[in-house]
Amino acid sequence: MSEDKGNEIIDPSKVKPGFCSATCVDRESLQNEISKPEIKTSDKFLTCNLPKRFEHPHWFNGYGCQVSKQHPFYRTSSSEYGWYPPGIYSVPSVFFPAGQTFTNRLSAAGMYRNYSLNTGMDPPGYT
Repeated sequence: MSEDKGNEIIDPSKVKPGFCSATCVDRESLQNEISKPEIKTSDKFLTCNLPKRFEHPHWFNGYGCQVSKQHPFYRTSSSEYGWYPPGIYSVPSVFFPAGQTFTNRLSAAGMYRNYSLNTGMDPPGYT
């Protein structure tokens, strides 16, 4: 028995297990689509000396949509931030790293310590 799907006739005996013939009849084009290389930020935008984490945003892991088993009924609206990993349109196309001179000096000398004596009265906790 054959089923008519639009213009094509699919023989159920030729359908492989684990392959849904209702959505994708052409398995070869599906495999080609899956095996395409991931798109980089520099493929879409003009970039200069981007770190690899911004050049390949598909490397980001651990976002809510990737790991969360939370029931959708109990999900809050604040969990929407950071739910999806960054894509090529949301990562920066330029990167200007900050220098570490302040941190290096602070770590070498230590934090400033205040030796003054507090002589003022603390305000009451009620109004």
